[in-house]
Amino acid sequence: MAPLVIAFFYESFSLYRSRGYSVEDCVELDQDQTIEAVAQSLRSNGYEVVLVGDVKELVSRIANGEHELWDLAFSISEGIYGAGREAQVPGLLEAYRIPHVLSDAATLALCLDKGKTKMILEHHGIPTAPFAIVPALWDSYDPIIKTVSQLVERSVHAEELKDFPLFIKPACEGSSKGIYPFSRVTCPSELEAGVKKLQSQFFGQSILVEKYLTGNEYTVSLLGTGSYAKVLGSLQINWSNPVDGGFLTISNKNEEGNDHLEQLVDAHNNPEVQAAEDLALRAWRALECCDVGRVDVRFGANGKPYVLELNPLPGLRPQWSNLVKTAEYHGISHKMLLGRVVDSCLQRYPDLRQKRRDM
Repeated sequence: MAPLVIAFFYESFSLYRSRGYSVEDCVELDQDQTIEAVAQSLRSNGYEVVLVGDVKELVSRIANGEHELWDLAFSISEGIYGAGREAQVPGLLEAYRIPHVLSDAATLALCLDKGKTKMILEHHGIPTAPFAIVPALWDSYDPIIKTVSQLVERSVHAEELKDFPLFIKPACEGSSKGIYPFSRVTCPSELEAGVKKLQSQFFGQSILVEKYLTGNEYTVSLLGTGSYAKVLGSLQINWSNPVDGGFLTISNKNEEGNDHLEQLVDAHNNPEVQAAEDLALRAWRALECCDVGRVDVRFGANGKPYVLELNPLPGLRPQWSNLVKTAEYHGISHKMLLGRVVDSCLQRYPDLRQKRRDM
């Protein structure tokens, strides 16, 4: 029997740079080596891979009827425009009833919006840093609320946000895009100026204001869905050296030569790591994320862990992405990892699972 056919979606960093987009515009997009590695790992697991590309290419293929030849879709497409850009390819796939790997469109759109994600986490009683949201449509010309500080004072977390430092970032970005040294604010004037800068650069996007956490930070990798989900392992971001700044910015996250910030850790006999992993798994299940991803956790000065954000569309670049490095640390090769990701997806599609077994 013929192998399952997987349509593969992505945006190439080099292609979009050649179209005139800036490095920062493209920071979330995938390098050619990532695209090639994912495709090869899928082929090595016995799948036929059709390289498609971005959402516009998907529209073209559907118009030509080519989608009828696909069994399954695998999208690492980050999208370019809009707060729901990571959900654009999955949303179109779902409209045409094309099964796909990773979380559904609704979950991807939700998790990209850090403010709305925090609201859902609070609903489930999952700790996240106290926060306030500067709405996308707000500006200082508002007749009632004229300052960011006044907005913060209206938050249910107003009391906890009275004391600085606070942390500001655009609500709907990834790869630390929109996070700069000025994101850590130490007084009201810095808060006002910082939010104004972010609003100017990320027009039409809400800005998240949250309590700055000073404890240890972990990125927890997970595999599976629902009750089948489990922790793969964790990587600690080491902020012991003040020179490193204390938090990930677009520069120190994405530049070469910052390996000293990362340390793979085991939960065995380490209560703090175990607490981070337990919290990450709770968040993963609460947001109904699927197949594979990461949850970032940081501890507060009170010694308690808080969820920073969830990433249900994780990087899959060999020797680079935190998820891949964590898997490799635990003896899981790139090929094995991608095989397990698709196996997790097939649990949701019995007909495809049976076809896979019959191969």
